[in-house]
Amino acid sequence: MFKSVTSSFGSAMPLDIYPPQPLCEEDDFSSVILILQGVEIDKSEYAAIATEFNQHQFWVIIPNCYPAGRDYLCPENCSAEKAIAALKSASSGPLDRALQRGVILLGHSAGGMAAFGALAVNSPELFTKLRAIVTYGSGAPSNTSYISPLPPILMLSGQKDSVVPQQLSRSAFQRIPTSAKTFIELNGLNHYSINESQQPIGSPTEENQADFSNRDSVSSIARILKSFVQNVKFPQENWLNSLDEDIVRAIAYSESSWQD
Repeated sequence: MFKSVTSSFGSAMPLDIYPPQPLCEEDDFSSVILILQGVEIDKSEYAAIATEFNQHQFWVIIPNCYPAGRDYLCPENCSAEKAIAALKSASSGPLDRALQRGVILLGHSAGGMAAFGALAVNSPELFTKLRAIVTYGSGAPSNTSYISPLPPILMLSGQKDSVVPQQLSRSAFQRIPTSAKTFIELNGLNHYSINESQQPIGSPTEENQADFSNRDSVSSIARILKSFVQNVKFPQENWLNSLDEDIVRAIAYSESSWQD
């Protein structure tokens, strides 16, 4: 069984690195998913979904993000940039090539806000190719007009999320000034259905019990994200209609395409 590799790369930012399974030296197609956590949710809480992404041939990077001078976990706008800088300074071989092909930011809760905020501090030499932003249980900055251009965006919202209710996520989705965006409401999932635990220690309290196990939920989320990324690379008409996922409750979307 594969175990993650934890490293700080001298950056004081611990990172869990999950290579694709199987990992091939001649790999020439995998991309990187960088997960930005919710408030006070340790990176280990995303191990299950990272493993699911590995099986879909993604590299997964999960940092523990501490705000400057603080001792609690919460991503900042600069967290993604710092993580990519640390990786690019030390990676080699397949991971380095994957970073050159593209990075997908996956932000959970406050991590989704940080994913959007990362665009405001994006340094081209560090984010070589930001392919897409995916959020789960998240809002968006009240003003994103200063961020241009926006990559394709997928927002996922659990129907039973009481921490960031679906109405809040949908309102945030409507404010995002791009046509390359997709919103999916997931039936029976709550705020922590993306995590290992139903209620991670120290995180905001979820009032609603999910209808599905976390194991089943992360598998479905991973398949949806894979389909989204494939459509971003190779656009297909009505791609979401082909999703065979019982948890998909409602969809609002427009066409998105891979930006080179």
